Amino acid sequence: MRIFRAFGLLALAAILTSVAPSPSCADSWMLPTTTTYTSCGGHARITVRPRDLQSQLGYLDDKVKNVAPAGQKKGGSPVSRARLERLVGRRWQVAWEHPIANDVAPVLALVRDDGEYAVTFDDWHGTGYGPNAAVIYGAGGKLVRALALSDVVPSDYIKALPHSVSSIHWRSVPRFSSDGQKVIVPVVIPGKNFVSNTATIDLAVDLVDGRVSPVNPGAWDAAQATARKVLAAQVAYEASAKAAFLAPLLGPKANAEREWHGYLREAVGRLIGDDETPSTTVLRLPGADDYAVSETWVHDALTESYADKVALASLSEPNLVAVLKKVISKLPGRSLSKVTAFIAVSDQNWPEVAAVMQRSGAKIVQLDPLTAIPQRPERIARRYGPDGT
Repeated sequence: MRIFRAFGLLALAAILTSVAPSPSCADSWMLPTTTTYTSCGGHARITVRPRDLQSQLGYLDDKVKNVAPAGQKKGGSPVSRARLERLVGRRWQVAWEHPIANDVAPVLALVRDDGEYAVTFDDWHGTGYGPNAAVIYGAGGKLVRALALSDVVPSDYIKALPHSVSSIHWRSVPRFSSDGQKVIVPVVIPGKNFVSNTATIDLAVDLVDGRVSPVNPGAWDAAQATARKVLAAQVAYEASAKAAFLAPLLGPKANAEREWHGYLREAVGRLIGDDETPSTTVLRLPGADDYAVSETWVHDALTESYADKVALASLSEPNLVAVLKKVISKLPGRSLSKVTAFIAVSDQNWPEVAAVMQRSGAKIVQLDPLTAIPQRPERIARRYGPDGT
């Protein structure tokens, strides 16, 4: 398997495909549009009109630059608004209409069938973050209470929940209780795998005052215990990852493609920094059913026009030498003069690799799996701060 370098923001537009974030480690957001939410009985509805944005990218750019209101469209609505209507006879009558708490728009809204209460959930492009995880509006649209996620569940529980680029995956679809006095929020129970986190625990939010309570206290206690275990595992994993990041780098412990790809990326990052990430190519073992294509990968990695920096490894060092001989022998002399090749081979095979590559004109850099590569101070500072903590 080959892994190619990332090309900046090339894929950014591709992830902007939905109003609400999907349960994965990436987020999907389209510009919000005016949306109407109707009560289950069909006797009340609330229409939310978002603040007008120029574009998703404009919004994100302003957020980075701390420009407020972020992404505002010139001449567009400067606030998000809602209009609640009741069905009287066969006609809809407006009960109230005014700005709401969300900066741009909520992700979801519910309205009780009598129109006395409406509840919005989360902020567009920031599920789980900020002061509007749940906002209750009463008669006349009066704000009853705005709840941050920390008002719903404990802070350690939040840490254990799945996080994506801009959101916290904290709930499923809320509903009103059978007596209509509360809104029931199915809160995600933290687990090891983001996508498979489908288990939830019901918490009730009182519409009168926004007080939060578990529907089943025993089940809520169990969910919190699970969250503590998940958080402890996360902390341990992060500590292990940090230790590995700070420690001198040696070759992978397992002779497997994935591990070699990771070694190549990290080794090159430690040598030249992260500004220019090379493609990584791993030659498979001779005799493997899918071996032949990996020889093609080596050829393509060295000869494709954009490949000014490449990193190569193999599950068999001697075979890598042989394949490099085959590839280089078919290329015009000094045809790789603009290429820098980082090649993972030990001292035993390096002289032969150097001799083979000399004809190509490529600049070659040895990545000796037996020689530890220290971490770059600027990479430590970028990830863990100036003091490395």
